[in-house]
Order: sequence, then C-alpha cells, then structure tokens
Amino acid sequence: MFVNERILQLRYKLQRGYLILLAVYAPEEGKTEQTEEFCETLQGQLDKISKNDYIVVAGDYNARVGNIPIDGILGTNGEITSNSNGHRL
Repeated sequence: MFVNERILQLRYKLQRGYLILLAVYAPEEGKTEQTEEFCETLQGQLDKISKNDYIVVAGDYNARVGNIPIDGILGTNGEITSNSNGHRL
C-alpha cells in the first residue's frame, strides 16, 4: 500500500498472522517540518497495525546515531557523529 512518497507498507500473510513491512525514506538532515510530518505519518501507520502482527521498519532514515549504547538496540561500534534525525530515531 502506498502511504506517501516516503512510506510504503506491504502486508504478507503468514501461517500465523501477518508480516507488515514498512519501507521508509526520511527527509535529509535540517528539513525540520518535513521530518516532523514524516515521523507523525510513520507513527500513525504503526498505530494502525494489529499488536499480533510482526513488524519490520526498514529504509533510509538519514540518521547518524553515534556510538552511545542503548541496551538491546544500539551497540558501541557506530561512528562518533550523531545528528537530529539520529536522536529522533
């Protein structure tokens, strides 16, 4: 399903439920209004998905997340640099 020019949602039937794949392309760094709109739209799509479905969100977030560890999510092997898209992610 085409959501907009930055988000595509695919729904695959599995033996046990559905797999939802969200393919995303976030605005580049510094486009604050577009990034806000993108994040709100993405969150809206995630809120519509059944809690019983499997979800994969993949794509280009134009984010630099740095190397500060977040338990279970991010390790220490990233680059030193981070940006606002990285903080938002």
